[in-house]
Amino acid sequence: MQWDFEMTSRQQSPARQRGAILVMTMIFLVAISIIAAASMQSSNIGLFMAQNEESRISAVQGAQALADAIVSNPAATPVIGGSGFTICTPGEYNCNRNDLIVDNSILAMAVAQGHVSARVQRDGPLLRPPPRSIESSIDKFTAASFEVITTYDRTDEQLGRQQIVEGVLVLVPNF
Repeated sequence: MQWDFEMTSRQQSPARQRGAILVMTMIFLVAISIIAAASMQSSNIGLFMAQNEESRISAVQGAQALADAIVSNPAATPVIGGSGFTICTPGEYNCNRNDLIVDNSILAMAVAQGHVSARVQRDGPLLRPPPRSIESSIDKFTAASFEVITTYDRTDEQLGRQQIVEGVLVLVPNF
């Protein structure tokens, strides 16, 4: 008899609840879905920030690598022309010459693809005395100053743009 009582109480119990568990479950599912969506949006923002920082660093490194390659090559800063005389990589405008030498094959390929470019511009008077801090006889050398401007530009691929400007002083022996 006791067993019948348990069976009947179990059978009647779902009819009395009338879906209260279902409503509570739906509320919990909606809350969990909102939390999950907010978490995914936050992680996407973090991912975009990391990609932007990586692109920025890559742009700085690309522009600096080209500047270093130009500065290390004496042929890139020829002591010709007056103030404002400009030598550029191919594809640059408003230059006296477009034959700037880039010895590094990877950088030369990036120049050919239009990802990096450079300008070397003669600054100041034709020749001037070198700075006093140089440990040499001042009457044996004169100096020519240049401005090296390198640009890394891959904005069309959403990979950033960076420009670096460096000053270069070239010592020229007096004959």
